[in-house]
Amino acid sequence: MRVCSPHCGLDPETSSGGETYERELLRHLAGQGVTLDLILARHKRVPEGVANWVIHRLRMGRGLRWPVAAVVFPPAIRRVYAETRFDLLRAHSLRYIGPAALRARRRLGVRVPIVAHHHHLDPDPLNQWIEGPVMRGVDRVIAVSEFSRRQAVEELGVPDERISVVYDGVDAKFAPAPRSARLVERFGLQGKPVVLSLGGLKKRKNLLVLLDAWRRVVTERPETQLVIGGTGPELDRLRAHARRVAPAGGVHFAGYVPEAEKVDYYNLSDVFVSPSALEGFGLTVAEAMACERPVVVSNRGSLPEVVSAGEGGFLCEPDDAGGFARAVLELLGDERLRQKFGVANRARVAQLFRWERAAAQVTRVYEEVLDGWRRRPQA
Repeated sequence: MRVCSPHCGLDPETSSGGETYERELLRHLAGQGVTLDLILARHKRVPEGVANWVIHRLRMGRGLRWPVAAVVFPPAIRRVYAETRFDLLRAHSLRYIGPAALRARRRLGVRVPIVAHHHHLDPDPLNQWIEGPVMRGVDRVIAVSEFSRRQAVEELGVPDERISVVYDGVDAKFAPAPRSARLVERFGLQGKPVVLSLGGLKKRKNLLVLLDAWRRVVTERPETQLVIGGTGPELDRLRAHARRVAPAGGVHFAGYVPEAEKVDYYNLSDVFVSPSALEGFGLTVAEAMACERPVVVSNRGSLPEVVSAGEGGFLCEPDDAGGFARAVLELLGDERLRQKFGVANRARVAQLFRWERAAAQVTRVYEEVLDGWRRRPQA
Protein backbone atom coordinates (compact mmCIF):
# COMPACT_ATOMS: atom_id res chain seq x y z
CA MET A 1 0.00 0.00 0.00
CA ARG A 2 1.19 3.49 -0.86
CA VAL A 3 0.00 6.42 1.29
CA CYS A 4 0.46 10.15 0.72
CA SER A 5 0.77 12.37 3.79
CA PRO A 6 1.16 16.16 3.32
CA HIS A 7 2.82 17.46 6.45
CA CYS A 8 3.45 20.40 8.75
CA GLY A 9 6.53 18.74 10.25
CA LEU A 10 8.26 15.57 11.43
CA ASP A 11 11.23 17.07 13.24
CA PRO A 12 13.39 14.59 15.19
CA GLU A 13 13.60 17.12 18.05
CA THR A 14 10.05 18.42 18.17
CA SER A 15 8.47 19.54 21.44
CA SER A 16 4.96 18.90 20.05
CA GLY A 17 3.09 15.78 21.12
CA GLY A 18 1.20 15.78 17.83
CA GLU A 19 4.40 15.91 15.80
CA THR A 20 5.93 13.15 17.95
CA TYR A 21 2.83 11.06 17.21
CA GLU A 22 3.24 11.61 13.47
CA ARG A 23 6.96 10.89 13.41
CA GLU A 24 6.67 7.66 15.38
CA LEU A 25 3.48 6.39 13.75
CA LEU A 26 4.81 6.98 10.24
CA ARG A 27 8.13 5.39 11.13
CA HIS A 28 6.36 2.26 12.35
CA LEU A 29 3.94 2.21 9.40
CA ALA A 30 6.98 2.19 7.13
CA GLY A 31 8.36 -0.69 9.19
CA GLN A 32 5.21 -2.65 8.33
CA GLY A 33 5.91 -2.20 4.62
CA VAL A 34 3.72 0.84 3.90
CA THR A 35 5.33 3.23 1.40
CA LEU A 36 4.80 6.84 2.47
CA ASP A 37 4.95 9.86 0.15
CA LEU A 38 5.57 12.77 2.54
CA ILE A 39 5.08 16.34 1.32
CA LEU A 40 6.93 18.96 3.39
CA ALA A 41 8.14 22.54 3.13
CA ARG A 42 11.74 22.83 1.93
CA HIS A 43 13.33 23.64 5.29
CA LYS A 44 11.56 21.00 7.40
CA ARG A 45 13.85 18.41 8.99
CA VAL A 46 13.01 14.70 9.04
CA PRO A 47 14.68 11.68 10.66
CA GLU A 48 17.37 10.28 8.39
CA GLY A 49 17.50 6.81 6.92
CA VAL A 50 13.85 5.76 7.38
CA ALA A 51 13.07 3.03 4.86
CA ASN A 52 9.90 3.44 2.75
CA TRP A 53 9.76 7.21 3.28
CA VAL A 54 9.77 9.22 0.02
CA ILE A 55 10.16 12.95 0.67
CA HIS A 56 8.59 15.45 -1.74
CA ARG A 57 9.57 19.07 -1.07
CA LEU A 58 7.46 22.17 -1.56
CA ARG A 59 9.19 25.17 -3.07
CA MET A 60 8.22 27.17 -0.01
CA GLY A 61 10.90 27.29 2.67
CA ARG A 62 8.85 28.52 5.59
CA GLY A 63 6.12 26.97 7.70
CA LEU A 64 2.60 27.30 6.36
CA ARG A 65 -0.33 28.86 8.18
CA TRP A 66 -3.53 26.92 7.68
CA PRO A 67 -5.20 29.30 5.15
CA VAL A 68 -2.05 29.14 3.00
CA ALA A 69 -1.79 25.36 3.35
CA ALA A 70 -5.31 24.99 1.89
CA VAL A 71 -4.03 26.67 -1.30
CA VAL A 72 -0.47 25.31 -1.52
CA PHE A 73 -0.99 21.63 -0.78
CA PRO A 74 -3.71 20.60 -3.32
CA PRO A 75 -1.52 21.07 -6.45
CA ALA A 76 1.39 19.41 -4.63
CA ILE A 77 -0.84 16.43 -3.82
CA ARG A 78 -1.88 16.25 -7.48
CA ARG A 79 1.78 16.29 -8.63
CA VAL A 80 2.70 13.45 -6.29
CA TYR A 81 -0.39 11.50 -7.36
CA ALA A 82 0.61 11.87 -11.01
CA GLU A 83 4.10 10.58 -10.18
CA THR A 84 3.28 7.71 -7.83
CA ARG A 85 -0.44 6.86 -8.08
CA PHE A 86 -0.59 6.44 -4.30
CA ASP A 87 -3.54 4.45 -2.94
CA LEU A 88 -4.69 6.56 0.00
CA LEU A 89 -4.41 10.17 1.19
CA ARG A 90 -4.11 10.92 4.91
CA ALA A 91 -4.74 14.22 6.68
CA HIS A 92 -2.66 14.32 9.85
CA SER A 93 -4.17 17.70 10.80
CA LEU A 94 -7.85 18.45 10.32
CA ARG A 95 -7.26 22.18 9.94
CA TYR A 96 -3.93 22.31 8.10
CA ILE A 97 -4.32 19.37 5.74
CA GLY A 98 -7.99 18.37 5.77
CA PRO A 99 -9.34 21.13 3.49
CA ALA A 100 -6.43 20.64 1.06
CA ALA A 101 -6.99 16.88 0.88
CA LEU A 102 -10.69 17.29 0.13
CA ARG A 103 -10.00 19.97 -2.48
CA ALA A 104 -7.40 17.75 -4.21
CA ARG A 105 -9.99 14.99 -4.53
CA ARG A 106 -13.02 17.09 -5.44
CA ARG A 107 -11.41 19.51 -7.87
CA LEU A 108 -8.06 18.12 -9.01
CA GLY A 109 -8.85 14.51 -9.86
CA VAL A 110 -6.99 12.75 -7.04
CA ARG A 111 -9.30 9.74 -6.90
CA VAL A 112 -8.36 8.06 -3.64
CA PRO A 113 -9.94 7.59 -0.21
CA ILE A 114 -8.99 10.03 2.58
CA VAL A 115 -8.35 9.16 6.22
CA ALA A 116 -8.00 11.97 8.79
CA HIS A 117 -6.33 11.71 12.20
CA HIS A 118 -7.91 13.50 15.17
CA HIS A 119 -6.31 14.28 18.55
CA HIS A 120 -8.54 16.79 20.34
CA LEU A 121 -10.55 19.95 19.76
CA ASP A 122 -9.43 23.16 21.41
CA PRO A 123 -12.30 25.61 22.06
CA ASP A 124 -12.61 27.50 18.77
CA PRO A 125 -15.66 28.76 16.82
CA LEU A 126 -13.92 27.70 13.59
CA ASN A 127 -14.23 24.04 14.58
CA GLN A 128 -17.79 24.04 13.20
CA TRP A 129 -16.59 25.41 9.85
CA ILE A 130 -13.32 23.52 9.34
CA GLU A 131 -12.82 20.46 11.55
CA GLY A 132 -16.48 19.42 11.36
CA PRO A 133 -16.83 19.48 7.54
CA VAL A 134 -13.44 17.76 7.16
CA MET A 135 -14.38 14.88 9.48
CA ARG A 136 -17.75 14.49 7.78
CA GLY A 137 -16.19 14.70 4.31
CA VAL A 138 -13.38 12.12 4.62
CA ASP A 139 -13.86 8.36 4.44
CA ARG A 140 -12.66 7.61 7.97
CA VAL A 141 -11.37 9.42 11.05
CA ILE A 142 -8.82 7.78 13.35
CA ALA A 143 -9.13 9.22 16.85
CA VAL A 144 -6.41 8.69 19.46
CA SER A 145 -8.83 8.09 22.35
CA GLU A 146 -12.47 7.53 23.20
CA PHE A 147 -12.50 11.08 24.53
CA SER A 148 -11.47 12.53 21.17
CA ARG A 149 -14.06 10.32 19.46
CA ARG A 150 -16.79 11.66 21.78
CA GLN A 151 -15.67 15.22 21.10
CA ALA A 152 -16.12 14.72 17.35
CA VAL A 153 -19.51 13.06 17.70
CA GLU A 154 -21.01 15.33 20.36
CA GLU A 155 -19.56 18.71 19.37
CA LEU A 156 -19.41 18.41 15.59
CA GLY A 157 -21.99 15.80 14.68
CA VAL A 158 -19.56 13.36 13.06
CA PRO A 159 -21.24 9.96 12.55
CA ASP A 160 -19.91 7.55 15.17
CA GLU A 161 -19.49 4.73 12.64
CA ARG A 162 -17.04 6.87 10.67
CA ILE A 163 -14.54 6.99 13.58
CA SER A 164 -12.01 4.34 14.59
CA VAL A 165 -10.10 4.67 17.90
CA VAL A 166 -6.41 3.77 17.90
CA TYR A 167 -4.40 4.73 20.98
CA ASP A 168 -0.98 6.35 20.76
CA GLY A 169 2.14 4.31 21.34
CA VAL A 170 5.23 4.52 23.52
CA ASP A 171 8.70 3.66 22.26
CA ALA A 172 10.53 0.76 23.91
CA LYS A 173 13.37 3.11 24.93
CA PHE A 174 11.14 4.44 27.72
CA ALA A 175 12.07 2.01 30.49
CA PRO A 176 13.12 2.20 34.16
CA ALA A 177 16.76 3.08 34.81
CA PRO A 178 18.91 4.60 37.60
CA ARG A 179 18.87 8.35 38.10
CA SER A 180 21.17 10.29 35.80
CA ALA A 181 24.11 11.54 37.86
CA ARG A 182 24.44 14.51 35.51
CA LEU A 183 20.84 15.65 36.08
CA VAL A 184 21.07 15.01 39.83
CA GLU A 185 24.11 17.27 39.98
CA ARG A 186 22.60 19.90 37.66
CA PHE A 187 19.53 20.42 39.85
CA GLY A 188 21.07 19.57 43.23
CA LEU A 189 18.83 16.57 43.86
CA GLN A 190 21.16 14.32 45.85
CA GLY A 191 19.10 12.28 48.32
CA LYS A 192 15.92 14.30 47.68
CA PRO A 193 12.46 13.19 46.52
CA VAL A 194 11.62 14.51 43.04
CA VAL A 195 8.29 15.29 41.38
CA LEU A 196 8.37 15.81 37.60
CA SER A 197 6.10 17.49 35.08
CA LEU A 198 7.12 17.42 31.42
CA GLY A 199 5.45 18.98 28.38
CA GLY A 200 4.63 22.25 26.65
CA LEU A 201 4.13 25.18 29.00
CA LYS A 202 0.70 26.11 27.65
CA LYS A 203 -2.35 27.39 29.50
CA ARG A 204 -4.32 24.15 29.02
CA LYS A 205 -1.54 22.21 30.76
CA ASN A 206 -2.82 23.83 33.97
CA LEU A 207 0.54 24.10 35.71
CA LEU A 208 -0.53 26.98 37.95
CA VAL A 209 -2.64 24.41 39.81
CA LEU A 210 0.43 22.21 40.24
CA LEU A 211 2.33 25.15 41.71
CA ASP A 212 -0.56 25.93 44.07
CA ALA A 213 -0.46 22.30 45.19
CA TRP A 214 3.29 22.60 45.62
CA ARG A 215 2.84 25.16 48.40
CA ARG A 216 1.28 22.44 50.58
CA VAL A 217 3.70 19.70 49.45
CA VAL A 218 6.78 21.64 50.53
CA THR A 219 5.13 22.70 53.77
CA GLU A 220 4.88 19.04 54.78
CA ARG A 221 7.96 17.73 52.95
CA PRO A 222 10.34 20.70 52.48
CA GLU A 223 13.11 18.53 51.04
CA THR A 224 11.02 17.60 47.98
CA GLN A 225 12.05 19.09 44.62
CA LEU A 226 9.85 19.89 41.62
CA VAL A 227 11.31 19.72 38.10
CA ILE A 228 9.25 21.24 35.27
CA GLY A 229 10.54 20.37 31.81
CA GLY A 230 9.50 22.09 28.60
CA THR A 231 9.08 25.50 27.06
CA GLY A 232 6.12 27.62 26.05
CA PRO A 233 4.25 30.91 26.42
CA GLU A 234 3.43 30.37 30.11
CA LEU A 235 7.08 30.17 31.24
CA ASP A 236 7.45 33.68 32.70
CA ARG A 237 4.09 33.49 34.46
CA LEU A 238 4.98 30.11 35.96
CA ARG A 239 8.40 31.31 37.13
CA ALA A 240 6.81 34.26 38.92
CA HIS A 241 4.20 32.05 40.57
CA ALA A 242 6.85 29.56 41.64
CA ARG A 243 8.73 32.32 43.48
CA ARG A 244 5.53 33.13 45.39
CA VAL A 245 4.58 29.58 46.39
CA ALA A 246 8.12 28.36 47.11
CA PRO A 247 10.28 31.37 48.00
CA ALA A 248 12.97 29.08 49.42
CA GLY A 249 13.45 27.44 46.01
CA GLY A 250 13.06 23.82 45.10
CA VAL A 251 11.23 24.45 41.82
CA HIS A 252 13.49 23.89 38.80
CA PHE A 253 12.57 24.92 35.26
CA ALA A 254 14.61 22.65 33.01
CA GLY A 255 13.73 24.34 29.71
CA TYR A 256 13.63 22.37 26.49
CA VAL A 257 14.26 18.65 27.02
CA PRO A 258 15.89 16.97 23.99
CA GLU A 259 14.38 13.71 22.81
CA ALA A 260 17.51 11.79 23.80
CA GLU A 261 17.23 13.02 27.42
CA LYS A 262 13.55 12.34 28.07
CA VAL A 263 14.13 8.87 29.50
CA ASP A 264 16.63 10.29 31.99
CA TYR A 265 14.14 12.93 33.10
CA TYR A 266 11.35 10.43 33.70
CA ASN A 267 13.71 8.22 35.71
CA LEU A 268 14.84 11.22 37.74
CA SER A 269 11.41 11.40 39.36
CA ASP A 270 9.64 9.59 42.16
CA VAL A 271 6.22 10.84 40.99
CA PHE A 272 5.05 12.24 37.64
CA VAL A 273 2.28 14.85 37.63
CA SER A 274 0.08 16.17 34.81
CA PRO A 275 -2.79 18.47 35.84
CA SER A 276 -3.63 19.16 32.17
CA ALA A 277 -7.26 20.16 31.61
CA LEU A 278 -7.32 18.87 28.01
CA GLU A 279 -5.42 15.99 26.41
CA GLY A 280 -6.35 13.99 23.35
CA PHE A 281 -4.14 11.17 24.62
CA GLY A 282 -1.41 12.25 27.06
CA LEU A 283 1.84 10.98 25.58
CA THR A 284 4.16 12.20 28.35
CA VAL A 285 1.98 10.47 30.96
CA ALA A 286 2.23 7.16 29.08
CA GLU A 287 6.00 7.59 28.65
CA ALA A 288 6.40 8.18 32.40
CA MET A 289 4.26 5.08 33.06
CA ALA A 290 6.55 3.03 30.80
CA CYS A 291 9.45 4.11 33.02
CA GLU A 292 7.58 2.66 36.05
CA ARG A 293 6.65 6.03 37.50
CA PRO A 294 3.44 6.40 39.54
CA VAL A 295 1.37 9.30 38.22
CA VAL A 296 -1.05 11.95 39.47
CA VAL A 297 -3.17 13.39 36.68
CA SER A 298 -6.30 15.36 35.88
CA ASN A 299 -9.53 13.42 35.49
CA ARG A 300 -10.40 15.30 32.28
CA GLY A 301 -9.88 14.59 28.61
CA SER A 302 -8.31 11.25 27.75
CA LEU A 303 -6.20 10.84 30.90
CA PRO A 304 -8.73 8.58 32.69
CA GLU A 305 -8.33 6.18 29.73
CA VAL A 306 -4.55 6.19 29.93
CA VAL A 307 -4.25 5.86 33.73
CA SER A 308 -6.01 3.14 35.71
CA ALA A 309 -7.17 5.02 38.80
CA GLY A 310 -6.05 3.42 42.06
CA GLU A 311 -3.87 0.91 40.23
CA GLY A 312 -1.23 3.08 38.57
CA GLY A 313 -1.96 6.54 39.91
CA PHE A 314 -4.49 9.03 41.21
CA LEU A 315 -6.95 11.18 39.27
CA CYS A 316 -7.90 14.64 40.54
CA GLU A 317 -10.24 17.43 39.53
CA PRO A 318 -8.15 19.79 37.37
CA ASP A 319 -8.80 22.82 39.60
CA ASP A 320 -8.32 20.96 42.91
CA ALA A 321 -4.84 21.95 44.07
CA GLY A 322 -5.51 20.34 47.45
CA GLY A 323 -6.37 17.05 45.78
CA PHE A 324 -3.15 17.07 43.78
CA ALA A 325 -1.16 17.89 46.92
CA ARG A 326 -2.74 15.05 48.92
CA ALA A 327 -2.12 12.53 46.13
CA VAL A 328 1.52 13.56 45.70
CA LEU A 329 2.12 13.46 49.46
CA GLU A 330 0.56 10.00 49.76
CA LEU A 331 2.88 8.65 47.07
CA LEU A 332 5.96 10.37 48.46
CA GLY A 333 5.23 8.86 51.86
CA ASP A 334 4.79 5.27 50.68
CA GLU A 335 7.64 3.67 48.73
CA ARG A 336 5.83 0.33 48.38
CA LEU A 337 2.79 2.06 46.84
CA ARG A 338 5.03 3.93 44.40
CA GLN A 339 6.66 0.67 43.36
CA LYS A 340 3.30 -1.11 43.02
CA PHE A 341 1.82 1.66 40.87
CA GLY A 342 4.97 1.88 38.75
CA VAL A 343 5.04 -1.85 37.95
CA ALA A 344 1.33 -1.78 37.08
CA ASN A 345 1.86 1.22 34.80
CA ARG A 346 4.67 -0.41 32.86
CA ALA A 347 2.54 -3.51 32.32
CA ARG A 348 -0.39 -1.36 31.15
CA VAL A 349 1.76 0.42 28.58
CA ALA A 350 3.16 -2.90 27.31
CA GLN A 351 -0.38 -4.21 26.85
CA LEU A 352 -2.11 -1.17 25.35
CA PHE A 353 0.25 1.59 24.25
CA ARG A 354 3.02 0.46 21.89
CA TRP A 355 3.75 1.97 18.49
CA GLU A 356 3.94 -1.45 16.84
CA ARG A 357 0.39 -2.13 18.02
CA ALA A 358 -0.82 1.31 16.92
CA ALA A 359 0.77 0.98 13.48
CA ALA A 360 -0.76 -2.47 12.94
CA GLN A 361 -4.23 -1.14 13.85
CA VAL A 362 -3.86 1.94 11.64
CA THR A 363 -2.73 -0.26 8.75
CA ARG A 364 -5.85 -2.41 9.15
CA VAL A 365 -8.05 0.69 9.09
CA TYR A 366 -6.32 1.95 5.92
CA GLU A 367 -6.76 -1.47 4.26
CA GLU A 368 -10.44 -1.58 5.23
CA VAL A 369 -11.06 1.92 3.87
CA LEU A 370 -9.16 1.18 0.66
CA ASP A 371 -11.05 -2.07 0.13
CA GLY A 372 -14.39 -0.31 0.60
CA TRP A 373 -13.36 2.44 -1.81
CA ARG A 374 -12.41 -0.06 -4.51
CA ARG A 375 -15.67 -1.95 -4.14
CA ARG A 376 -18.02 0.99 -4.59
CA PRO A 377 -18.86 2.57 -7.98
CA GLN A 378 -16.72 5.60 -8.76
CA ALA A 379 -18.20 8.66 -10.46
